[in-house]
Amino acid sequence: MEFLQVYPIHKCKQFIVECCDLINSEWPRSKAARLQSLYMSCDKFPTSLVLILAEQQVVGHVKLTEIKLGGDELMIESMIIHREHRGKGWGKLLMEEAEDYAQRGQEGFYSKLGYEICQPVMYFGFCDSTPKSEEEEQQPKKNVITNACPNAPPPPPLPKKKYRLPKKYRKTAKTYMSKTLK
Repeated sequence: MEFLQVYPIHKCKQFIVECCDLINSEWPRSKAARLQSLYMSCDKFPTSLVLILAEQQVVGHVKLTEIKLGGDELMIESMIIHREHRGKGWGKLLMEEAEDYAQRGQEGFYSKLGYEICQPVMYFGFCDSTPKSEEEEQQPKKNVITNACPNAPPPPPLPKKKYRLPKKYRKTAKTYMSKTLK
């Protein structure tokens, strides 16, 4: 079994040039622009993580970027596994490590400000997602607001046919996906 480790690129800068070459092997771009992007990696985001084989070879890269500055949503800007090592499950490993890194980053940021992990807060009459005991679930609900705006008109009916994009828009070089981390 191979020895794999994931590191933020800004904490192991000796791998930046090799990482640049790996990314450019899939998506060619000027080396200067790619290096500048990799040198921008930091703890706060954007963050580039590298997958290192046997403490010496870059075999994967993923870049996490905030969707909006100061927000709590991130996107995977790019993700690559070296062609010789695809199909081994290393991409899944790298994505799981990226998710863990993103969660640790959020928790670390807020804990430095004195926040602690707690139950979700209920506000403005919306239901919270706090787990309930079996006793609480069986008790009748009192004073529950079922509709925050009782005078609002009903929603429009759903379309009868599913809408399909025109053919020229169906194929794209990029894949967009989202996942809510718990």
